[in-house]
Amino acid sequence: MVSVNNFSIKFDTTSILEDITFDVQSGEIVTLLGQSGCGKTTILRSIAGLQREHGGNICIGDTCVSSKEVYEKNREVGYIFQDYALFPHLNVEDNIAFALDKLSKKEKEKRVLQLLEQFDITDHRKKQIHQLSGGQQQRVAIARAMANNPKILLLDEPFANLDSQLRYKTKIWLKNLIKKYNLSAILVTHDKKEALTISDKIGIIHDKKLLQFDTTNEIYNNPANYYIANFLSEINVLSSEVTKSMNLEINEKQIAVISINKCLLTNEKNNFEVEIIDSSFCGEYYEIVARLKDFPENPNFIIHQKEFDTLKEENNLYLEIKKSEIKIIFK
Repeated sequence: MVSVNNFSIKFDTTSILEDITFDVQSGEIVTLLGQSGCGKTTILRSIAGLQREHGGNICIGDTCVSSKEVYEKNREVGYIFQDYALFPHLNVEDNIAFALDKLSKKEKEKRVLQLLEQFDITDHRKKQIHQLSGGQQQRVAIARAMANNPKILLLDEPFANLDSQLRYKTKIWLKNLIKKYNLSAILVTHDKKEALTISDKIGIIHDKKLLQFDTTNEIYNNPANYYIANFLSEINVLSSEVTKSMNLEINEKQIAVISINKCLLTNEKNNFEVEIIDSSFCGEYYEIVARLKDFPENPNFIIHQKEFDTLKEENNLYLEIKKSEIKIIFK
């Protein structure tokens, strides 16, 4: 449904993004993930037609809508802004109706009523925006974005202004909505957990490039390089001396890593005796920083462990690492 091909953009002489290419199918949720300021929102704005000057092209279906040669305004796109961009001087139903300027008054009233019922905000139709909760404001913003039956939904940090409990509920509701109407959805966030739980595919953007674009499982389990692995999950690095002691072969372009959740402290003797540098109680787990006694050049290990107080610190402590849990990736 959406194809972004060789997309690049500059502001004055500053290059922001280079050669970005990805596709989004109908009914698919794609998340563009990266640190703040990496250019994610610029891609959304360009797909929506709000940012006209860029290299490459953007196609919706079989139609090229944005390139140096072609620029089409009608894109069947619904855009949900991070701050919702609702009009404070209009009430709820008027905010929704604003997107329906091409309909007659009667058709507009009918469509607004449908949307109010669909998004469970009928009781709030006459309220001003400041009278709504964050979750209610978001529903109004989504109703307005869906008013013209778009095929593509663009979401810029859609859960950023919600508390954790409401964020979880809204995420499930929005995911079901996208699947129900078979939309192509592109979501922008810097929250890796949010990306992993809602997406069919993820694209990681860093240093102007799309480093990897793949299914959620594939990109998490087989990251293309160290940056992606470290961005998506907290990891520990194993030095070449450690990998040699475990009979792991890696070349100079590779690095061995293991998730902090796959490391375990124990009193049972093994190859890696440790010295505890620090330990902190974090509610559901202890966060422990440990140094490998026999490999002092290796970076300190971070370990998340449910039980730590039951270990006998007066005895020797050891780090248990399963060889099968180690990932060999590119630097």
